[in-house]
Amino acid sequence: MASPRTVSKSMDERRKSRIHSWETAQDFSALDLTPDNFHAFYVKFTNLRFPMMVSHLLELRYLINHTVETFMEPPLTPDYRQFRESLQAAVDSFIDKRRHSERMLRILSMFRDIHYTHSIMSRDAERRLRETMDNNRANRMKFIRYGLFFVFAGVASGIVWLAVPEPMWLVKLLPAVYSYLSWYYFHKLPGLDREHEKLTLELNDVLRRRVDSLNWKTLIHKLAMVLGYKRLPGIEVFHDDHDRMDRSVYH
Repeated sequence: MASPRTVSKSMDERRKSRIHSWETAQDFSALDLTPDNFHAFYVKFTNLRFPMMVSHLLELRYLINHTVETFMEPPLTPDYRQFRESLQAAVDSFIDKRRHSERMLRILSMFRDIHYTHSIMSRDAERRLRETMDNNRANRMKFIRYGLFFVFAGVASGIVWLAVPEPMWLVKLLPAVYSYLSWYYFHKLPGLDREHEKLTLELNDVLRRRVDSLNWKTLIHKLAMVLGYKRLPGIEVFHDDHDRMDRSVYH
């Protein structure tokens, strides 16, 4: 049976681990709100738990507000107007002040623009990787054909050498040349296989990091809480006290 001291030490270690995980999940200081980092930001933000530490909340607010200040809102085309109208009711149902509502729509437009660029970049990267993988497979088949051809050519030249009573030096040299060429092409195959494995991992990473669609309801909800546009009874958005971490809720 474990001693009380051992149990207490184990509980402290688990608590420290929970605190570290909790703080890491709230820390956005290492992220930029850009198309390249959009997957990391989006997953982290939509899984955000409240309450947050004040320092992390201020970092996140600064990141969002600084990014939206540099965002050039697109012209009011029919497509963009339809986008705003589709979210206006959801925003108005959650946010009371008109000024905050307009700000929220601008932020959501920014997320839409970043996500669009992120999607284009992701699909371009997928296309390039698939083309490279296709070339890799084509080269592999070509090298196998070349290797087999030079194997058969080497065997044929060896038979000719044995069949001719006094073969020329060229006939004697051909089996060695064909053997070297067949070895050369077969020797390239493991490198192509390693390259294909690497490309497969890169492709899987691209597909894993792609954000296919945005959860607008969750974005509105989280943004309103983080930016202070909405307060819900019983929900603490931030605090400084680590001892109250276990009372945090997912919202």
